Amino acid sequence: MTTSNQSSTKQSPPRLLNFWFLATGIFSFLGFADATYLTVGHYLTLPLPCTLTHGCETVLTSRFATVGGLPIALLGAIYYLFILFLTLYLYTSDNPKMRIARLVTLVTGIGLIVSCYLLYLQLAVIHALCMYCLGSATTTFLLFISSLFLVRSFRTAA
Repeated sequence: MTTSNQSSTKQSPPRLLNFWFLATGIFSFLGFADATYLTVGHYLTLPLPCTLTHGCETVLTSRFATVGGLPIALLGAIYYLFILFLTLYLYTSDNPKMRIARLVTLVTGIGLIVSCYLLYLQLAVIHALCMYCLGSATTTFLLFISSLFLVRSFRTAA
């Protein structure tokens, strides 16, 4: 009877670990899709529908929408793609490394700080809210939380 309890305990962390891999992968893909949509809209100068808030164009055409001539959305797309690749690497690797899992948490933590700053700019400086930007900030927050649980599950599974 002790053996079955031990084996069920050993099976539990990998399932939980798989859940957090999946959550991190989904959140990074959704963030990538959002940021890519904004990037394409920027370069093609397309009007983007803004149904939940009414400040998208104000935010996306503000002086804060680009850094060094690059749209922040493009930097966001690269950020989300990087997280997605790291997550896929961890998931498919025969010998996943804890330091890579921690790197995901570090990068998403930095992304969360940047998102908070960009939200501050929308609220306090631009005085307009962009629903795509709010979606990206929410996605980054969820990514950070899922990466924390990914590292914790990773540690438990080891």
